[in-house]
Amino acid sequence: MKKVLIIIGIIFALLIVIILIALPLRYDEESVFDSTDTVPQDLVRTIENPYFDDKVTFLKKSAETGGAYTLLEIELGPGGGNTPHYHRRFSETFIAVDGVLGIELEGENIYLEPGNSITAEKNVVHRFFNPGDERILFHVKTEPGSTGFEKALYILYGLANDGLTDEHGMPTDINHTAVFVRLSDTHAPGLLGFLAPVFRWMAQRAEKSGLQDELLERYYYSHTE
Repeated sequence: MKKVLIIIGIIFALLIVIILIALPLRYDEESVFDSTDTVPQDLVRTIENPYFDDKVTFLKKSAETGGAYTLLEIELGPGGGNTPHYHRRFSETFIAVDGVLGIELEGENIYLEPGNSITAEKNVVHRFFNPGDERILFHVKTEPGSTGFEKALYILYGLANDGLTDEHGMPTDINHTAVFVRLSDTHAPGLLGFLAPVFRWMAQRAEKSGLQDELLERYYYSHTE
């Protein structure tokens, strides 16, 4: 029992050290999240994730709207969806287009018929899902637009197609996860939220080591038609 307590104490101490290291970190958030840098003209606009069973089409990118918004069209298979999360830098409006769209907003399930919409404001925990037996189509509008969010989706879906994610579609390499979390401004609620400083620290390491640039080059800038 004493050894277990010692091990727990060491792990806790290491976590505190990492948090203290990560807290002072500051990023060039303008360039990471909201930049309107030039998008390759022949960049593929539709990406697919075999684990999420979905297809995402970029109808409008942040660079094309002057940073006002990003507009996605998502085709989602039966039972598909993502996990609860929130964003600090942008809101997300979900618009049902074809079929019933399920939205979990702060723990409450809401079902949108075609033409109806709902907005998850900044810092509000949410997720989307397909509650039916048929594929559905819906739009997602982030305001303001987020270049970082767009790039993160290309990276995540690229990793999935290369077999570098788990059965839930998340990266098996925690460094890849840190890059995705940072670029997409995606935050987990509850106890997992305490790991945010750790991911910030790892994301800084990924940036300095060149890993972030490698992922962007492989799955974003070179992902052309």
